[in-house]
Amino acid sequence: MTVTPRPDSSEPLWSVGGVTAVVTAVLAVVTAFGLPLTDAQQAAILGLVAVVAPLVVALIGRTRVYAPATVERLVRDAAAGTDR
Repeated sequence: MTVTPRPDSSEPLWSVGGVTAVVTAVLAVVTAFGLPLTDAQQAAILGLVAVVAPLVVALIGRTRVYAPATVERLVRDAAAGTDR
């Protein structure tokens, strides 16, 4: 599967730490306002986020960045006058 990155992306990746921090903050707020989550449930949610967040970031990031080999191929093709 070939993915063509978007050249208009200003910030290609959002860190896994950022995603985890947001989920942690949301959990803290909703439990403070009365959502009955046990410590075990909170730990399970954060564990899930710790596994899923890197995968989501990788999938999203893959569409927004170029690998050095891809850049080299694009430059070579542009210099040769071919478009793929």
